[in-house]
Amino acid sequence: MLDFIQEKLGEWFYERRKKANETFHRVSIWAEEEMTKKMDLACKIFVFNLDSMLFRINSEGIEFIVDLKKRTCDYLEFQLDELPCPHAIVAINKRYLQKFDYCSKWYSKETWLKTYEGHVNTVRDQKSWDIPQNVQSEITKPPDVEIL
Repeated sequence: MLDFIQEKLGEWFYERRKKANETFHRVSIWAEEEMTKKMDLACKIFVFNLDSMLFRINSEGIEFIVDLKKRTCDYLEFQLDELPCPHAIVAINKRYLQKFDYCSKWYSKETWLKTYEGHVNTVRDQKSWDIPQNVQSEITKPPDVEIL
């Protein structure tokens, strides 16, 4: 079972590292897909400038304030996800800015690559293990468990 888990983790790391290397986006594929979904919602939203980085957003009769400088929206999704919400996307587009500049570094391609840069090392055959004598002589017993 441990060999299977080790092999599977190794495959996952390799596949995700390869996918991250092949992407041309500045953010992870997941973040890009999320922002694309939010852009579809943003088409139905009206935006009004209050100043260069502060906006009043009207979405289905409900008003929100978006502050791009502080990266906040009254809807709170922008602050919680650290990814632009539909209201922030409308404000970002109004200023002709890049959505990716308002995403957390945790969604960046660089962070994605760092997550999977390591390798899952294989455990060699048991015959090749070099086990110290003091460890070999230890007897390991299972923990005491109270069955209910």
